Amino acid sequence: MFSCKSGIIWEFVFALLAFVASPLSLLAAPAAKQSASGFGGGDLVRLVRKETLQFKGEPFLAAPKGQEFSVFKHEPGKGVVFLAFVQKEGEVIAVTLPEDSLELVPPDGWAFLLKGSQAFREQRFDDSKRLLARASQDALYKDLAASVLARIDALANSAVQVLQVDGDQALKNAPEVFARRQAVAQKAFLDAVTNAREMSFALYSRGFSSVAFAVDEGTERLSARVLAGKQGDAPKLEIPPAKVPREELSTKARQAAFAVVRCRQAMAVRRMVEASSYIEEGLKSEPARPELKAMQSKVQEEIRDAEDRYNAAQSNRKRNLPQALLALERGLKTCADLPSLLKLREELSGALEEKTAPAVNPAFLSVAKTSTSAVALEQGRTLYVSRCNQCHDLEMLESRSPSAWKSEVSSMAWRAKIDDTQQALIVQYLTAAHVVAGEAPVRKAD
Repeated sequence: MFSCKSGIIWEFVFALLAFVASPLSLLAAPAAKQSASGFGGGDLVRLVRKETLQFKGEPFLAAPKGQEFSVFKHEPGKGVVFLAFVQKEGEVIAVTLPEDSLELVPPDGWAFLLKGSQAFREQRFDDSKRLLARASQDALYKDLAASVLARIDALANSAVQVLQVDGDQALKNAPEVFARRQAVAQKAFLDAVTNAREMSFALYSRGFSSVAFAVDEGTERLSARVLAGKQGDAPKLEIPPAKVPREELSTKARQAAFAVVRCRQAMAVRRMVEASSYIEEGLKSEPARPELKAMQSKVQEEIRDAEDRYNAAQSNRKRNLPQALLALERGLKTCADLPSLLKLREELSGALEEKTAPAVNPAFLSVAKTSTSAVALEQGRTLYVSRCNQCHDLEMLESRSPSAWKSEVSSMAWRAKIDDTQQALIVQYLTAAHVVAGEAPVRKAD
């Protein structure tokens, strides 16, 4: 397994998190199929079913259908894909999921633009050109991608010309011709560097920190290669300096990339307030980041919906407590970390328990009218509350039929490490509790 501290292995983090696609474009795009060769490093993938992330061979965290991850490593045929997961303290770890549980997220123009810029930074010129050409096919990024491609193409071509002229031994036999061609090649290269530097500054000014950093860093690396490739007594070129604060830009690009991944993770488990904080942090570093803007709209909408649920719960808590509990549950499913809902859940904890996990007492047994012993029912309740509450809040018992509860417990058994005997105990309790929750009056909270 792999792990690294943020800020220590920047090359790993940047490569791992650079490829991200716009959630808005994905809503309308059909899911791409996994290629025969599997997923590539940096690819964005999503879960096609509920699964449990594994870390060091042990269950790590429940992941819902639709959650997206960046691929770290995939070796087709081995059954699992290594994925990037950013923990709260900033550590990046590589978790695994079954390869058949994932599908490739189709990239949009922004994804191609970002990955094409990253390819230039890594001096993979053919890949960069191909990816940026794909980006230019997206109407939203056509002009920007075409402009970046033109600057990078001119820079790479002029660098080749400088090195070819400097290394042409036959041409050196005609000193005047050599000097003339050398001057032309060097001027073209220096002009191309200047234009690339200006492009980086323009991207930086427009709020595209990640692309600006990749372009400027790529320009710096290519310039160093040209200088290193000059032979003999060829005059040293004075490379135009960067127009952007590259170290600051590197930090901003990294922070924005982390914000995207953390936001995705928070949204997947419905922690919208937490997601909102990551979005704010990310937009401070990269104001024009498309995924953050798209997620911001979604998160704000979900928080507003949860606040409406809270208001409905508050207005019903005295006159119609079952409706208040229903609104509370739905609100928490929309935004699991809204402070007002969490406070209300605490205030209504007694009434909520009667609808989610009623205690096994004489009143329970009287209503349930079950042949299952009180001891077995209590064992089932203990297992249900302790195991099923690890990954999510307990749900209203009336939200599912007894048969649906049985199916749900079966589907979650492996994740919660529950054996067949324990499953049976939980199902027996839920079957009886379903009757109790549906017939027993709700105890007033106030």
